[in-house]
Amino acid sequence: MIEWFVIGGIVIAMYIILSRYEKRMERMQKIIDAHEEKIDKHHTKIKDNHQKINKNDGRLDEHYNHIEKLWVSSPKHKKDKK
Repeated sequence: MIEWFVIGGIVIAMYIILSRYEKRMERMQKIIDAHEEKIDKHHTKIKDNHQKINKNDGRLDEHYNHIEKLWVSSPKHKKDKK
């Protein structure tokens, strides 16, 4: 008879533990879903920024070439050191 009370108590305790665990998992899944939506919203911004970076690569190369030419042609660079 006592065994049945112990078994019943264990079953009830496991039910309570599992129900709390399921509630926590549901909350975590909602949080995960909310973050996934935010990430999906930012994907278009990331793609746009990558396109802008690719457009500016050519301009940067031109500027670096110009700076390099200026540095080579500067009078300080042409002086011989003693």
